[in-house]
Amino acid sequence: MVKRNTAHVDLLSLFIGSSGYLVPRPYNENVKISKTMHPYLLGKRNIYYFYDIEKSLYGIRATLEVLKNIIGNGGEVLFVSDSPVFKFVFANDPNVGYLKWKRTAIAKSKDVDLVFLSDIETENLVEACRKSMLLVGVGSPTMSKMSYPFNLNIESTLLAHWFFSAIYTTCSRGNKVKENLSKKAQLSSLLGKGPIKKVKKGVISPLRSKGATNLRNEI
Repeated sequence: MVKRNTAHVDLLSLFIGSSGYLVPRPYNENVKISKTMHPYLLGKRNIYYFYDIEKSLYGIRATLEVLKNIIGNGGEVLFVSDSPVFKFVFANDPNVGYLKWKRTAIAKSKDVDLVFLSDIETENLVEACRKSMLLVGVGSPTMSKMSYPFNLNIESTLLAHWFFSAIYTTCSRGNKVKENLSKKAQLSSLLGKGPIKKVKKGVISPLRSKGATNLRNEI
């Protein structure tokens, strides 16, 4: 009897039950699914493409891990989206910014360590790529220039709640890591460094064996 891997069964059930496998329809009808996305898709029926949810889990987990590490090291993250929810969710986090995209907005924005691109179109992708930013594509129609794919249909209300909760929790964990590192640095600063004993040249400890002294001389 083959034993199934049940580590992510509940998560997969949530995604599938909430139609997370549906690739979001582009707002601009001229935008087409790039061939670079094909390895992450199961196929197409009528006008809809379907994510391979199991393959998508790796990109989602990798994204959240990178996000936590960047926040934990004091880095800065930018969310580019037409949804104002990002602005309200992270209003009190100085390391997380929100930008409602309009032409040249990304080009004029300051450099950050990680960018989440949602509602992706050709223009905002080109602007982000010109600045050589580390990119996360949320429901992206392309993998070109994307560092991390977050392949999930967050147009579903339930999955949108899950997405914001996952991002918020990950940022909180990153901030906790940052606080712990800061406390360790402060403690180290308070303790200082102990005095360094100077050893006089030519003085050999009586406990040192003759063999050890000869070995040192050979080196």
